[in-house]
Amino acid sequence: MTELGAYVERFETNTRSRALRGVAAILIGAPIAVAGAFLFVMNDKAGVSGGETFIGLVIGCGLGLALVGAWGCWQAVGRRGEAFTLYEQGFVHTWRKSTTIVPWTAIEVAIDHTRKNVLAKAFGGDVGCLVKLTDGRKILINGFTEGAAVLTHDIFEAVGRRPA
Repeated sequence: MTELGAYVERFETNTRSRALRGVAAILIGAPIAVAGAFLFVMNDKAGVSGGETFIGLVIGCGLGLALVGAWGCWQAVGRRGEAFTLYEQGFVHTWRKSTTIVPWTAIEVAIDHTRKNVLAKAFGGDVGCLVKLTDGRKILINGFTEGAAVLTHDIFEAVGRRPA
């Protein structure tokens, strides 16, 4: 990529880890939701009232975890081979048969989506950068990309020092 200057570094996304964590979330969340539904039915048949809020919370958390897991699996399959190649004047985002060349001047804004909690770390949100391009496209870099913190730091630095 001569128009982007010299090669700096390549960052590959670990889709296997994303898929494994997605499957784990499904395997944990689905039984929790089923157990909550079972509790709801048993309480209803026994004529016991009260506790609906707790049961609803159990069902909701289980379903939520299962859905997050399904989304992670979907992303793992859809983003196979995802990589970011950093150059002096921009980066290249590739996955499957798609390649996006992003010079620093094509970035409208880079937004930090980093979250510092256990759940975020488990699902790749411990590093997060949403890159909005001037043509309206968006590129998300998350914690499943090896070295994502270095890559996002370089992007924020380049966008911040860009002439207005």
